[in-house]
Amino acid sequence: MTNYITISDQDKLQLLREHTLEGVWPNLRHTNWCLHCEKEFDGASVRVWKDRRGELWLECGTPGCNGSPIDWAPYPWWDCSHPLTRKREAKRKRKP
Repeated sequence: MTNYITISDQDKLQLLREHTLEGVWPNLRHTNWCLHCEKEFDGASVRVWKDRRGELWLECGTPGCNGSPIDWAPYPWWDCSHPLTRKREAKRKRKP
């Protein structure tokens, strides 16, 4: 059984910054995309749980999804038809 806990917003923000590959979390309203559920979520909705050793873990903010920071990205790169992905690709192609 997962032991979800509540921590302060500042502590959650610090955990997000430390454990997300991109490390970009200016605030808890910032959003990312999850590869597991293919949905957008914000930092405030991220769940925190504590294991038996007392270590803290992060879980996607989408209900029912157990995606972790390794699964998070700033845009849905895996969906070539998504408008954000197309926008990023178009911008990348314009660069010299």
